[in-house]
Amino acid sequence: MTIIIDTDPGIDDAIAILYALRHPAQDVVALTTVAGNIGLSVTTFNAGRIAALAGVPTPVHAGAAAPLDKEASPELGIHGNDGLGGVHFPEPLSPPASQDAVAAMIEILAAHPPKTVDLFCLGPLTNLALLLKRAPESAQRIRRVIAMGGAVDEPGNVGPKAEFNIAHDPHAAAAVLAANLPVTLIPLDATRQFRADVGYITALRETGAECAKASADLIDAYFATTDGAESRPLHDPCVPLLARHPELFTLETRLLDVDLATGALVDGPHPIKVAMGVDADGLRAALLKGLSC
Repeated sequence: MTIIIDTDPGIDDAIAILYALRHPAQDVVALTTVAGNIGLSVTTFNAGRIAALAGVPTPVHAGAAAPLDKEASPELGIHGNDGLGGVHFPEPLSPPASQDAVAAMIEILAAHPPKTVDLFCLGPLTNLALLLKRAPESAQRIRRVIAMGGAVDEPGNVGPKAEFNIAHDPHAAAAVLAANLPVTLIPLDATRQFRADVGYITALRETGAECAKASADLIDAYFATTDGAESRPLHDPCVPLLARHPELFTLETRLLDVDLATGALVDGPHPIKVAMGVDADGLRAALLKGLSC
């Protein structure tokens, strides 16, 4: 499985990337970055740090520094000023590539047969929207897009019905939904069912694996912003987990669009495959096993 991960790390992004980079069946050929949880310079630096901890020299390509048609609105309260909750990561193994994110996507998609490269989207969809604008024929070569974003029947987390990734760049999300790409969306309806407790953090640390121990520290940082017995939802790890374990997700097709004013998903003309439920115990077991490699 050949993969490009488009990301704005981000605590839960980091866990998702560590899982994907260490999984023997997932060949991550590039990390492309976007401003979202925090500014582009930090998300790009963090992507390099995460790859360094995983011990995988994956190239990092900086992408969009701002949404298509609105002001950026980072989420520092959850992810901290460094984007990774203050958890220690090593320095990147090398500086970011000179080629920008969209150019890298175009080159990678051209170098592989059509419909053999997956795009995992862990942040706002700005880079994918720019790819659709700059090279729509390249975007049509993508095998599938798996994206974390939106709220369908659940309340939002940045508004009554709006979720951060979609609301950060609603124009980009609307363009992606309208593009007739093979998109699977993982909204809050599914991700809110996937959390960790203190026992799970202990199990991660007891593996002795660097990626598992770092993920335990990241989830610990998520606890710092809650008052309960469980962490915040592990949103982004659902993306690589769905790619490897679709049987752990309940998928439906919904007709959707994006309200450009609020960033909420609304009823619309575009048939989109949506994950509406998960086997949370199964996901926790799969994540633990993958991070222990």
